[in-house]
Amino acid sequence: MYNNGNLNQNNGNIPTNMDLNYNSSSNVNYNNQNQNNSYINNNFSNNQITNNVTNNKSKKKLLLLIAGILILVIAIVIFATYKFFGNKNSEINEIFSDSVLIRVKKDDKYGYINLDGKFVLEPIYIKATAFQGNYAVVKTVVNEEGINGEIYQLIDKEGNARAQAKYDSDIKYISEYDIWIINDQLYNSSLKKLSSDNVKVEYEKYGYLKWEDINKKSAGIMDTSGKVTYTYNYQSGEYYFSVTPSYTAPTLTERYCITNINNEKYGIVNCDTGKVVYDYTKNHISDEYDNMFEVSKRNPWEFLTLMYVQNNKIAYQTNSKNVDLDYFSSGYVQIYDTDKDYSNRYSYLDVKTGNISSSQPSSDNSNINLNEWETLTGITTKSCNNGYGLVKGEEEILPCEWYSIDYFDTLLYQYLISKGKNYVITRKNNKTYIVDLKNGKVVEEFNTLNVHKDGTSTFIYYNDSSTNDKIIYNLVTGRTMKTTTNNSLSVYPNYITIKENNKRNYYNMDLKLIYTEEV
Repeated sequence: MYNNGNLNQNNGNIPTNMDLNYNSSSNVNYNNQNQNNSYINNNFSNNQITNNVTNNKSKKKLLLLIAGILILVIAIVIFATYKFFGNKNSEINEIFSDSVLIRVKKDDKYGYINLDGKFVLEPIYIKATAFQGNYAVVKTVVNEEGINGEIYQLIDKEGNARAQAKYDSDIKYISEYDIWIINDQLYNSSLKKLSSDNVKVEYEKYGYLKWEDINKKSAGIMDTSGKVTYTYNYQSGEYYFSVTPSYTAPTLTERYCITNINNEKYGIVNCDTGKVVYDYTKNHISDEYDNMFEVSKRNPWEFLTLMYVQNNKIAYQTNSKNVDLDYFSSGYVQIYDTDKDYSNRYSYLDVKTGNISSSQPSSDNSNINLNEWETLTGITTKSCNNGYGLVKGEEEILPCEWYSIDYFDTLLYQYLISKGKNYVITRKNNKTYIVDLKNGKVVEEFNTLNVHKDGTSTFIYYNDSSTNDKIIYNLVTGRTMKTTTNNSLSVYPNYITIKENNKRNYYNMDLKLIYTEEV
């Protein structure tokens, strides 16, 4: 059943060569197309006839060439569209897949069932995690050289072992980037190895990893594709390297990393290019976010410099303790200087030009505060005297009559759209409503103002204001279930569990009981 320790190197790439097959019946028959107009004027000379035939052939070749180019362009557009939307659709399909495997316990062992409650992988594992991406981590007993031993394995949905490790901490999944760190090596979602054998990697954050060669001669920064973006060669007595990627606002296109050698010297490098922006110093460097950094002297601690970095150079710096920097709207850094008169304390650095102005930027910030759902749909909230509504440009989607309007997680929203359910949550008159934006009609009414929704889960739940019963509702099936408020409820994208009386019950989106386990 197991293929112990063997990693499948197939990366699952979409083939780039596309064969265009033409149906011969769709080709134009040029020999017969003018049968009804076959009359030739007897006054034409033979040269005229020959020239006309030659011109017709040239036109036919040109038309065929144009048709071929158009077909190729259409194919490229279709392929590009698939590539653009394919990853997003793949993520949606993975989260809400009907083929989800649910970890359950039976007789002190773990296995996996489907949404019908049937075992797909029998309960044979000592420990097990939920499936993350296409794989799960399990602890099981293996026999090696006649000796039984416990080991952690990464299994696929057929139960095949794709990798193994001595400790569970040696197998990590980074869900945001769909990558795996297994025995200090980097793998993609298809378990293709991305790092080389002579290095060990450790995930940091924001899509960057620290790498170090096994001989402790060098270390550096790696991105999630396995590309080494920065290398530092250890000098005599150096043995420790760490990297701290800075948090940056989404509108910033650059990210810088603080590098630390032996906790004795610090530098700033471009995380993506490895360009050194601030050379190594014995002073401490801390991340002030949005490409702003503070340099301080140690022992005793003393502030030295506050700086803003862009285009691989220091765009602004100050040695004053009374100056504060803040990323302001899109493309500007706000400089606040308490040493100046109150009316002149604010100035603004244009991050594109490097110019500083005392005037507050008048750039168009209309889209900066849009949330992800509003950006996706083009629908925004409108406020008026009667409450809130929704508009798309000049078109009114919902009238201004609601106490509040909530949106769903964008992946969940797109999944609901695929099921024909264009929903938002609205509130008024001490009640909550599910409203369909296709027609503005109320789909469901809940006797509460407080409805809980959990990210990508298709379930919402609330306590009824009158009865205090806990009500569970599924957005896809429209099914409702009532339970008591003291039950322990856990929600997942397409199933829930309720813990009660030393039992955990599993329900699918139809709110049908599919499994019960002892806890």
